[in-house]
Amino acid sequence: MNQFPSTQCRDTRTKAHRDTAAIVVPHGLAAAMVWLMSTLWPNLDAAQPPPYMRLRDSTLEYPGPSANITNSTEYKIGWFGPTNLDDPLTGDLWWAARFAIDKANSEISKPVPQGNAESSSLPFRLVPRWATNPWGTGVSLLARMVYEEHPIALLGSVDSASTHLAEQVVAKAQLPLVSPIATDKSVTLAGVSWTFACAPSDDAIARVLVDHVFRALQSSTSNRTEHKTARSIVMLSCTDHESRMTAREVMKQFSLRGRLPDYRLELPPGMESYLERIAPLEQSLGQSGHIILLIVAAPEDSARLLQAARECLCHDTSALRRAIPNPKKSCSETAEDDGELRCLIFGTHAMARARFLALAGTHAEGVHVPILFVPDPENPATAGFIREFTMARGHAPDHAAALTYDATRLLIAAIQSGGPNRARVREALAKLSPWQGVAGTIQFDGTGQNTRTNVAMGIVRNGAIVRLTPPDPK
Repeated sequence: MNQFPSTQCRDTRTKAHRDTAAIVVPHGLAAAMVWLMSTLWPNLDAAQPPPYMRLRDSTLEYPGPSANITNSTEYKIGWFGPTNLDDPLTGDLWWAARFAIDKANSEISKPVPQGNAESSSLPFRLVPRWATNPWGTGVSLLARMVYEEHPIALLGSVDSASTHLAEQVVAKAQLPLVSPIATDKSVTLAGVSWTFACAPSDDAIARVLVDHVFRALQSSTSNRTEHKTARSIVMLSCTDHESRMTAREVMKQFSLRGRLPDYRLELPPGMESYLERIAPLEQSLGQSGHIILLIVAAPEDSARLLQAARECLCHDTSALRRAIPNPKKSCSETAEDDGELRCLIFGTHAMARARFLALAGTHAEGVHVPILFVPDPENPATAGFIREFTMARGHAPDHAAALTYDATRLLIAAIQSGGPNRARVREALAKLSPWQGVAGTIQFDGTGQNTRTNVAMGIVRNGAIVRLTPPDPK
């Protein structure tokens, strides 16, 4: 069997007692060192020159020409993503974008009040381009479409990696790109003034997630009896672009709090089963007792990682658990539960997707996840979207569908404001911020990144995500 390398973080809390030598410093010398540092450090800090530029604090602009698209009978909006409504992961996004377009066109068909610009009555149409290999054929089709169809702007893509491809096209072709769900903050750090990201960034999500992990860690430690060991932190992550970018921000947040995961395992994406890959961790954790498990992977990979972890690491072999298709074999089935949950399980926003919940089934029960979409039932626009989506798709919308709907509506509003001019549409996108969508407020910084930080935490109960009560800031 082809073995992929894995990484295990040492338990530095234990090693320090055995390997660290004690150093005795005389009191006089210690006092002199403290005085010297207190005297010199402020001067050293003041001598550091300020950064040449903080990109997030600056405002990217487009100072070039701004010509109108002439002889237009409609506004074409490019869509860089799949168009298969039956796709369990991306079909919801395509439906949400089309629904926003259809709703805008139905409003346009109504009589136009006097005084409105004639261009505002033009209908909208999505022009899709995609391929199963976006890095090869897909981006080539997108570039050809931009120069042949002359869209006023682009929507896309369905992940951060593909959004980077679209960004390269718009940087050359000079038209706005609105990304609905990309959370990789580097999407807007390339200095391309045409790019706007509507989703919260990975660092905002990771901050809330790791805060919740540490609150759970402190709570479980304080409630444990003396004969039980403290929980170990185990992090399972995949190596696809999306997961790597999120894992990087998660690790930064752990580092800022002075504790890294005790065990970290990186795995290839797209495997049918992860049971054999994570089985060696079972022996390593044999003496660790209870653990905190954090999964950083795409929705489908997260579901299979969760199933494997339930069986291998959490010793959860209950018959009530519904297996995900294509399991190979289970790990230890002889461990006994001591009456307390062996695993507290956390996931990223990918585990708040409808696809994850459908695949994971009862395995998802009790999992803690950050949620980017907290519906306001009293908001007519939100209630209407949820109702129409649920009737058409057979399940409630997740944050990806809601953000795609918001991104499309925001772009439509910018086009109606800027008219058939790409540069003016870009300016309108910046000026419309802050803009209230069904998934939350979209407020861009100078690079086009949504600065929203009010990410909530939720827990899976009976197949649905229930928002947890925010902690008392005091």
